[in-house]
Amino acid sequence: MIPFENIAIIGSGNVAYTYSKVLKDNGINPKYILIRNQSALAEVESSFGVKTITEYEKLSDCDLIIIAVKDDAIKEVASRLRNYKGVLVHTSGTQDSGVLKTVDNYGVMYPLQTLSKDFDVDFKSVPVLINASSPDVFSKLKSFANIISNVVIESNDDDRRYIHMNAVYVSNFVNVMLQIGEKLLSNKSLDISILEPLVKETINKAFKMGAENALTGPARRHDMETINKHIELLNDNVEEKKIYELLTDYILKKYCKNEKL
Repeated sequence: MIPFENIAIIGSGNVAYTYSKVLKDNGINPKYILIRNQSALAEVESSFGVKTITEYEKLSDCDLIIIAVKDDAIKEVASRLRNYKGVLVHTSGTQDSGVLKTVDNYGVMYPLQTLSKDFDVDFKSVPVLINASSPDVFSKLKSFANIISNVVIESNDDDRRYIHMNAVYVSNFVNVMLQIGEKLLSNKSLDISILEPLVKETINKAFKMGAENALTGPARRHDMETINKHIELLNDNVEEKKIYELLTDYILKKYCKNEKL
């Protein structure tokens, strides 16, 4: 049984789009998408397939409102909903749940995954971290989250914020490393697809063996000759060279005591 009958989503970005799509995929049609940029109204309504509005007053008949906007806008959005009587949640990894204390019933439903409008994700496998202002609200949010995900986890504000920080390391920073690899290879008319099996096996080994046990490479084995040759190859790429040296130093200090570049 769905614990909420009328659901609204506030936002027009990747998380708002994903929640809208996932809800519809599970037979739940959001009543409204509220967007703050009126010029994008028609575009959002077309891409989301849900009625879009700009007036906060129309949300009063909703049982659940999901705020899916940038972190620095959550407080302002919540302030517009002071008289709301339903359950209000945000989807941020770092913002406290208390930012929603403008209402009595509130919580968090943070999807621990990189989300994009133009790339489908198996949301059933996405961890959804939840907490709430009361046991009753928590029970409703858990029941609701269990409809869209098979991995629903209770997480307080401190743990969720710490998990989100680590997610930046293993997702966003890894993506930047891939961007660097793609750029440097393209400089030599080479394609990054040649590294795809390596990238996949690196991740696979890290989770099966533990990241520390799975680490290989010139810095791990203290191969200074190879390291110096790599650094020489990067002389025309100043920023990328700095990153290579920084990470190499980190590995040398960890595994080869008293060694550094």
